Amino acid sequence: SQRDFGREISVERLREIFWALIDAGAHNIDLVNPTHYAHVVAEALSQPLPVPVVWNSGGYDRVETLRALEGTVDIYLPDYKYPDARDAQCWAGAADYPQVARAAIQEMVRQTGPYVLDQEGILQRGVVIRHLLLPGRLNQAKEVMDWVRATFPPHTVLFSLMSQYIPWGRAAEFPPLDRRLRKREARAAMAYLENLSLDGFFQGEEAARAEYIPAFDLTGV
Repeated sequence: SQRDFGREISVERLREIFWALIDAGAHNIDLVNPTHYAHVVAEALSQPLPVPVVWNSGGYDRVETLRALEGTVDIYLPDYKYPDARDAQCWAGAADYPQVARAAIQEMVRQTGPYVLDQEGILQRGVVIRHLLLPGRLNQAKEVMDWVRATFPPHTVLFSLMSQYIPWGRAAEFPPLDRRLRKREARAAMAYLENLSLDGFFQGEEAARAEYIPAFDLTGV
């Protein structure tokens, strides 16, 4: 996005891409950061697809936008990035992020209900709340996990704790984001997740490599 790089496509072409992925064996259609195209996505999904549709967002979604999508999205995959308004303002320019994300996540759960897995353990419906563990922000990660534990009954949502942070772009301007995670930070966060007995996943430090970042070369578009 910082390079203003992309390709304009029509709603019809978007539908064609959905079906090309389905024909290739995709388990779902994963819409990444789609919020600013919500009206277009809704049009493209006006006809149901034979696989689950995933709304993969940063969590900064208006409840009204999500309600307009009800019935078209099967799986919500939101981030809960910052429980602290100061961090949200400093790093994302959005001091209201914590309350917006919490309200959005609660609306997502209202729509989907408890998560549902198929016989192969592949998610078919529900909400997966993600949190990217950031350097020097272990307490904030614990606050996010505490909120999830206190807000939703057991086995309602899945939680994904991610530790693949890499200081790209302008991160050097915003300590402590100018460094990678320390192993003790990741271990402490994982132990906290296990102690809370949240259903979900922990992504280890092996994912903190450039190889995990897509080429974004417009393949398939």
